[in-house]
Amino acid sequence: MKNISALIFTSAMLSWLPAKAEVVEYSIDIAEKTVNFTGKPVQALTVGGGIPGPTIEAREGDTLRVTFHNKMDVESSIHWHGVLLPNDQDGVPYLTTQPIAAHSSFTYEYPVIHSGTYWYHSHTGLQEQRGVYGPIVFHPKEEKYRVDHDLVMVLSDWTDENPNQVIRNLKRDGDYYAVKKDSVQSWDRVLAHGWQAVKNRLDGSWNRMGPMDISDVGYDLFLINGKPVSEHHIMPGEKIRLRVINAAASSYFNVEFAGGPMTVVAADGVDVKPFQVKRLRTAIAETWDMIVEIPDHGAYEFRATSEDGTGYASAYLGHGEKVVAPEAPAPDPYVMSHGDHGGMEHESMNHSQMEQKGMDHGAMGHGNMDHSQMDHSQMGHGSMMMSQPAEPVVPYMTDYSRLEGLEDTSLRNAGPLREVNLLLTGNMEDYVWSFDNKVLSAADQILIRKGERVRFVLKNETMMHHPIHLHGHFFRVLNGRGDRSPLKHTVNVPPMATVIIEFDANEEKDWFFHCHNLYHMKAGMARVVSYAETSRLTKETVRKISGDRHWYSFADLSAQSHVATAKVWTRNSYNMLSAMVEADYDGAYEGEIAYSRTIDRFLKLYAGGWFEREQEDGNWHERNVSMIGARYVLPLLIEADLRVDTKGHVRFALASEVQLTPRLSFEWSWDTDDEWETLLEYEINKRISLVGGHMSRFGAGGGLLVKF
Repeated sequence: MKNISALIFTSAMLSWLPAKAEVVEYSIDIAEKTVNFTGKPVQALTVGGGIPGPTIEAREGDTLRVTFHNKMDVESSIHWHGVLLPNDQDGVPYLTTQPIAAHSSFTYEYPVIHSGTYWYHSHTGLQEQRGVYGPIVFHPKEEKYRVDHDLVMVLSDWTDENPNQVIRNLKRDGDYYAVKKDSVQSWDRVLAHGWQAVKNRLDGSWNRMGPMDISDVGYDLFLINGKPVSEHHIMPGEKIRLRVINAAASSYFNVEFAGGPMTVVAADGVDVKPFQVKRLRTAIAETWDMIVEIPDHGAYEFRATSEDGTGYASAYLGHGEKVVAPEAPAPDPYVMSHGDHGGMEHESMNHSQMEQKGMDHGAMGHGNMDHSQMDHSQMGHGSMMMSQPAEPVVPYMTDYSRLEGLEDTSLRNAGPLREVNLLLTGNMEDYVWSFDNKVLSAADQILIRKGERVRFVLKNETMMHHPIHLHGHFFRVLNGRGDRSPLKHTVNVPPMATVIIEFDANEEKDWFFHCHNLYHMKAGMARVVSYAETSRLTKETVRKISGDRHWYSFADLSAQSHVATAKVWTRNSYNMLSAMVEADYDGAYEGEIAYSRTIDRFLKLYAGGWFEREQEDGNWHERNVSMIGARYVLPLLIEADLRVDTKGHVRFALASEVQLTPRLSFEWSWDTDDEWETLLEYEINKRISLVGGHMSRFGAGGGLLVKF
């Protein structure tokens, strides 16, 4: 505790005084196990023999001691998401805590200094997607709400694919799962949705933005407590505290209860001013506490629907005939413009607008206040509604404007204000996610000093939502609630919107800060928030925790009636090595070998060699030259390519791809050497396509394309 702030230290000491404070101990295995959620046996990872793992419970003032036994042949780790604890117990391998080595054990131990609903998960590789996660419930010294049942609802997404293959697929094509999700925004569908859809597509293309999508991965199933459907036999009239945890790897959920509105009483473990909501969107890694009452005569569905509309999981509460929840309407990306961010009016206001509206800029972390004075009844996932009991039920809550703390969360530190402006950036073509266009391995630290007030201005320049999580701290979300701005540890930043968070810098050392979409984090959207005086971060540590350095290799092989082609390439976040050759069946060929470097999502520079063999006047001629060049994305998503070779020859080329139907695409290219090509590709599955077209050099034909 010597490195926790004085206020937290004092609070923790006080919490140990009551005689009923205990040392709560758990011993839990992490192991491989074959599971079958979809009819297909899959090798998964389990915690305590199950997915999710067991609920870890303790009471405020207790000491928690949990020993994890790693039964696997690879290392693992456990991060305590949202829990305030000593830095060396946070569970990020190599950054704060040593990994749990294969066939070894590790004991985490820390005082429980606050109550609430939290969760734990692996921070090693992509183990979280495979099953290493579970719920945490820290009970307060005195319960605020009297309920008949306390029920944990762990929401998650499941894929039969190996998660490492999932990210490889996304690296090949950011829209890899669009056909599986039936979310391909092809031109036949755009036209069918009318003029507004056409205008949105043209506007987006002109601004060099691809079609909008809600999620990256096509999942096979969605689960609540490890099941697609479950039943809980509860008597009519009884009240239930639902502790909802979004433990999904990359899925947002809309949750709704068929038995009536839900009363939100806590968010991210912190109590909020209660209010009622019919449907609530929960971002990845958030937790929500809601109280519901079981009506007479029936088992009422609590439904969690993936925000992309591809599926849902259900838990029925009550007795008798099942009463289903209303079906959440699927999003319609065709009529959403690129500036549409889901009605996040408060979240999308910029800093100057907040100042003009008189919003406060005090800061505060959950670990930065006297815990004995903090009332855990603050915050929710807001909607435009005041907090008076007579107010109507919120029909659909998608932002934080409704959340209000029960206590003053204003800034306590007297030090200077440090403002950190961060752009949330991404490149779907290469599937690279980043802050300020730099992945973790390229820009590792955000330096702060203890005693400062720290403000992060998060501006999302991508077409996707990003759930941003800061380890070891709670922060204020500036949502217009003044000195009762809510506290959270994870905040959703909508597409093309700005969110401002603040906290007191009252910790030490190094804390992970990242997008909690597992694949976005793996692809580079992460930083380390380091206290300058006590940071121990090294380049070697960054190398170990960076998932963005990995190389992924691919190949396309095509045999057509007029030509055979082969393309192989390997890439990481910014670098690519590629080789391509096209050859007819008479001995003519053309190809190139190149290294390219991504500068930003529009510009790539490259260098390499080009070679060809062709017949002229009955004689064969071979040419080999070196070259340098640049590729740049123009409006309407047309790629321009300008190169010069060692013989002084300059070539300019244009190319583009148009998705005609969900499975049929059209590609074209032209260059100043009077060479051109057209190609139609019909995707049978992700491995095999039918192709046909015309090449100015090799003529017309068709055949088969195989992808590896």
